[in-house]
Amino acid sequence: MNTRLHKVQILSALGLVCGLFNTTHAAAGEDPAELDEVVVTATRTTATLADAPAAVTVVGAKNIETKNASRLGDALDRVPGLYLRDGALGSSQGTSGTSGMSLRGIDQNKTLILLDGQPLQDGRSGKVNWRIPFVEDIERIEVVPGAFSSLYGSNAIGGVVSVITKQPVKHELTAKVKKGWSDASGEDASVYWREKLNNGFGIVVGYGQQRRDSYVNDFVVRTPVAGAAGTTVTGAQPITTRDGAPAYLVGDKGTTPWDSTNATTKVFYNLNERDKLYTGITYQSIDEGYTRFNTYLRDAAGTPVSGGTLGINGQRVTLAESNFVNNSPLHEAATRYFVGYDGTAGDNHLLKIDLAKIDRAYSFTQSGAASSWSGGTGTLTDTPNSGIDGTVQLSFPLGTRQFWVTGLALHRDYANQRSYVLGDWRDPGTRTSVSGGYNGYSMTSAVFAQDEIRIADALKFFLGGRVDRWETRGDNFKNTAPAGTTAFPARGTSAFSPKLSAVYQATPAATLRASFGKSFRAPTNEDMYTTSTINGLTTQGDPNLQPERGTTWEIGGEMHFTGETKATATYFENELSNLIYLKQVTPLVLSQRINAGKAKIRGIELAATARPTDWLMLDANYSYIDSKMLENSADPLSVGKRLTDSPKNLCGIGMTAQRGAWSGVLGVRYISHVYATARNTDVVEGVPTGYDSYTMTDARVGYAFSANVKGNLAINNLFDKKVYSYFLMPRRNLVAELVFDF
Repeated sequence: MNTRLHKVQILSALGLVCGLFNTTHAAAGEDPAELDEVVVTATRTTATLADAPAAVTVVGAKNIETKNASRLGDALDRVPGLYLRDGALGSSQGTSGTSGMSLRGIDQNKTLILLDGQPLQDGRSGKVNWRIPFVEDIERIEVVPGAFSSLYGSNAIGGVVSVITKQPVKHELTAKVKKGWSDASGEDASVYWREKLNNGFGIVVGYGQQRRDSYVNDFVVRTPVAGAAGTTVTGAQPITTRDGAPAYLVGDKGTTPWDSTNATTKVFYNLNERDKLYTGITYQSIDEGYTRFNTYLRDAAGTPVSGGTLGINGQRVTLAESNFVNNSPLHEAATRYFVGYDGTAGDNHLLKIDLAKIDRAYSFTQSGAASSWSGGTGTLTDTPNSGIDGTVQLSFPLGTRQFWVTGLALHRDYANQRSYVLGDWRDPGTRTSVSGGYNGYSMTSAVFAQDEIRIADALKFFLGGRVDRWETRGDNFKNTAPAGTTAFPARGTSAFSPKLSAVYQATPAATLRASFGKSFRAPTNEDMYTTSTINGLTTQGDPNLQPERGTTWEIGGEMHFTGETKATATYFENELSNLIYLKQVTPLVLSQRINAGKAKIRGIELAATARPTDWLMLDANYSYIDSKMLENSADPLSVGKRLTDSPKNLCGIGMTAQRGAWSGVLGVRYISHVYATARNTDVVEGVPTGYDSYTMTDARVGYAFSANVKGNLAINNLFDKKVYSYFLMPRRNLVAELVFDF
């Protein structure tokens, strides 16, 4: 019988394809490839890990449960080649959920993040709010490095991080409460229920609330300037900037306490054993507050000093109270609506239809230069934005040795920014007029296809490609002098993203892989249409920006040993072109985004897992990433330098134990120095806004009091390392958790 036709029949009978989540392991003497874990992201249909044309890393729900995870990044802290910072990690208790990352040295804007198939990159700047996925609702996360625009279009230059949420295939009712101390001070509570009913319906309902007191993580650093010293003050701490210039630490910006909410409701209806309809809505929001700043400076009378022309060690230092202001987002929210069908179309065809919309709110305030911490004029920037995605995918066998996946996709981004004048920058309700803003609209329509060709029983090729038609239009306006409105005509361009992969099953335990592909990333609405002025520096978008491009090839494989012991190795190279950078048109006055850069990234990725005993699981990985700027007309001094947010060395080690009622996890991750500046001038570590190389150790122990009640105790930053990742990362802290399962 046709192998692929047989596969379709099996999937229909078991109700699998994109919803298969359970992990199975090979028993002694059985072929590991046959009983390997099933993944979907690398091919848009089911494949075992051994058959997938990429070095896929899977983080399942059971693995997430062993971690002290409060947001998506916490579950991914030891994924090979994945670097996360700031708000991506729940351990960064003082920052919002929008942050940076890189996969194999390629930054977040060029790495696609999906939630049940919908991109999470926002319609404004392409950034990701890592709080949007409700951790309790995550069934699995598939991290697929490499060029994948051939299947997923824009942003998939570095790869795809695909979050797949739970479906109602069993009864689950869980309630959790957490309490944190020290830098994790705060409380969490959540309740989650999913049920498969006898009448064909299934339901998922969840709600979670997080509250943090936050901690001091953002500091005020001032550098001496030319001129006579002013009022003599004491209390300043001599340091340097991250670039090595002499400076003084004069205070901190207080804390940013926050509250976050997640909620989800999903309904499924099984038309028969295989076909189902589903719909749902999810919501996430965060609101941040502020506490008063702290100045370390004192005058001769011992009075705190927070502004003026000062004398520190005989040097002139200028300071304003506005320097102590913590300008973080006041409000960020996302509401996602979705509907779909997952089933069959005829006897031998699999059909999947998805339609989803996500509406986002994003607003923050800034103080004026003459304002104080407690009030004064300022601005409110409000950027609601939305994304709509639709996909129709058909999968079917063609002949006896081919299996096709083909489909149509539509993606639309819209952003509408307004900047308001505030009478009191602390109160958004005091806005008086609109000073400027922009409207941006981008749409991509695409057709994709992939043919899986089995040349022999042990060798198959994946040949695919996608044609994307990207179109955009927008306008911006300014109501302050010089006032005016500019409307930019609609324009568009096409991108063809081919990919060829080969998978060779050398032995039942050994798999070899190789691939070559091209990919792209379309400019964001902010890249093209926004103009902003901060501290006298105006940054302009360019409505004529072209997509960034990538070319990737890699070769590697994996080896299964006895039991659950496995090792993987991959060598990869990426060439990036048309990279978007800021060009200084007039130094310190005007800069503009242009297509300016070309870069190359190459590296080695190693990973291994082993189960030495039935109660202990070990995992380890190491990534070497060599990134280099080859051309940059916007900043020639960056040529030959490392790319920003691209560590040279990454390492993760983990131990997970389960013995009787006791469980334990010990995780260690090492990150080498990363640069935030294109010229790599930020070489100093251990100072605010710098990026330190570090080794961080987290531990967690759990005990099952009964079949329904379990307690966990986590110690984060076990050895109390002081580390800066722009912000000061949390020092050693404690989190206790109670879990009730019914």
